[in-house]
Amino acid sequence: MSPRWEPNPDVRTGRHVVSHLHAHLVFVTKYRRGVFTDEMLARCGEIMREVCADFEVELREF
Repeated sequence: MSPRWEPNPDVRTGRHVVSHLHAHLVFVTKYRRGVFTDEMLARCGEIMREVCADFEVELREF
């Protein structure tokens, strides 16, 4: 079989679709002031991890 047809664990396949998606989200506050407290960042991190687990995706950095 051709090497281009070897399965790649990073590529998600469906019946009629192949996808390899990356997203980079940046949250910027108005006037770039430091408004996020440690508690807020910790809670946002928990939420992001839960969402990533639901979508079966990898959170590389927060």
